[in-house]
Amino acid sequence: MEVDGGEFISTPPMKTVRFGGSVVDMLDKFKRGDASDYELLKHQLSDPDIKDAQIVNWLMEFRNCVTQLTKDNEQLVSVILKLPWLGRSPVVVEEYLAFLGNLVSAQTVYLRSCLKMVVSNFTPGRVRIREGDVDISDSDDDDEDLPRNFDLCHRALKVISNYVPSTSRFLMPILSDNFPFVQKSPRTLECYVHNLLRVTVYLPALRRDVLELVFSKMLKLDVSVAEGV
Repeated sequence: MEVDGGEFISTPPMKTVRFGGSVVDMLDKFKRGDASDYELLKHQLSDPDIKDAQIVNWLMEFRNCVTQLTKDNEQLVSVILKLPWLGRSPVVVEEYLAFLGNLVSAQTVYLRSCLKMVVSNFTPGRVRIREGDVDISDSDDDDEDLPRNFDLCHRALKVISNYVPSTSRFLMPILSDNFPFVQKSPRTLECYVHNLLRVTVYLPALRRDVLELVFSKMLKLDVSVAEGV
């Protein structure tokens, strides 16, 4: 839950996780060499049919033991960062944002991973279209949730930067590496550039680097188009 000033308060978990124990106990067992519950939880977190209530409950527990999510738990954290939090209920979104803030504050080793996760959502998601016997992957340009999802991505970056003042230094290389290829749809490029420019509003230190990146990519796009004529 968020309170004034962008801070989040700790909320007790509503119930224990489905594997029958607490996350704290599971992490302790994993540290002692018993990975059974650890693997089960990773599997359950990856369930495409996972419910909002389950996500909220687990995030609450993870927040209460975030200091234990060390580098040794990188696989588990990776699964958490892949949770489908965008497009979920407001309570899931708020709990996820709170988790991100707590995680980067307590475990800066995951800062890059969190930033990569957010930036990966700067473009429309992928959809598979089957034409005959061929599967074609394309961007979901008609997703009506895109504006809301982009808003949430920028909220996430703001939360992270509030906890880690050096966020800008780690973010810029990620923004550059994730710039879409010129062959992508115009809508994909439009969304990414729009989100890049939006970042500079609340992280002004990146303004010059972002503009240089956009100009250089647009120049390559012009060259590519001219060569194709």
